[in-house]
Amino acid sequence: MKSILIGLLLAASTAGFGYAAEDAPVAAGAAKIIRDCPTCPEMVVVPAGKFIMGTPGGSEEMDEDTGETYQLAVTIDKPFGLGKTEITTAQYGEFAREADYKPDPGCRLWNDRWLNDPKGDFRGAGQMRAPKPNFPVVCVSWTDAKAYAAWLSKKTGKTYRLPSESEWEYAARGGTTSPRYFGMNSFEGVSISLACDHANVYDVTSQAKYPFPYPYARCKDNYEDLAPAASFKPNAFGLYDMTGNVWEWVEDCYTGAYWGRPPNQAAWVWQGGCETRGLRGGSWISRPADARSAKRHSEPITTKTTYIGFRIARDLGEGEAK
Repeated sequence: MKSILIGLLLAASTAGFGYAAEDAPVAAGAAKIIRDCPTCPEMVVVPAGKFIMGTPGGSEEMDEDTGETYQLAVTIDKPFGLGKTEITTAQYGEFAREADYKPDPGCRLWNDRWLNDPKGDFRGAGQMRAPKPNFPVVCVSWTDAKAYAAWLSKKTGKTYRLPSESEWEYAARGGTTSPRYFGMNSFEGVSISLACDHANVYDVTSQAKYPFPYPYARCKDNYEDLAPAASFKPNAFGLYDMTGNVWEWVEDCYTGAYWGRPPNQAAWVWQGGCETRGLRGGSWISRPADARSAKRHSEPITTKTTYIGFRIARDLGEGEAK
């Protein structure tokens, strides 16, 4: 009853907030792309706007433990750039070579069980199958992702960074209000799922190789684990893999709820920093219930594993959003 009442109050307080009753996503073909160098990531210009962050109380798949509720009305005050895809192994490798960056070794991976391989790294050392150049980079910590953004900023003279959690969810939704940007008929438990056309999640193909003890999408995407970037349909903003493939680091310190969070696109951080940062989007290992626009996760900033990567954001200069 409490969650229902809060939901009604939220609906009343956000009436006229700029959201239509039905999803009205922007056409993907309208996306503007910015690229600052031949090997730089392509950046999609995400327009300013408003949205409701989080999941309504009482929703079938909502996980209260991860702070998806209570919802928050958020204003994205200004357009920003966001990576068309997750950063790939090739793009990260260029950074490591040019900057002579030597990340701390070690990566958590699956080899009949989850274990930490002290030799594991983003190049695939210690992994059962080395990642291809066009795969999203994995075995990178939050600190590694920040180092990449700093290097790219210096290389291009532009301001690159990790997206804030509010920017990430707004961009992932692409103007939709449903649990997933690719439609309603994809929730956990249905026999026919839309997931395999739109996202690399834990499905029939993955389950055959990795028999984890939790539900899987009842469809085949033909990728046992990682898939090349942009292998699935984009969302309405023209962004690929906003659901699935790898969890993506965001700038924000992680909190168990949205209480007190600023209702704008700023990252929620505090003086002195924090040891645990947010992750968004789900991955190839995610059960269907965990592959949603509002789903949240967190890890210590030093965590490296084969299902976590990142996507980069970029501040826009005057006129770049037009």
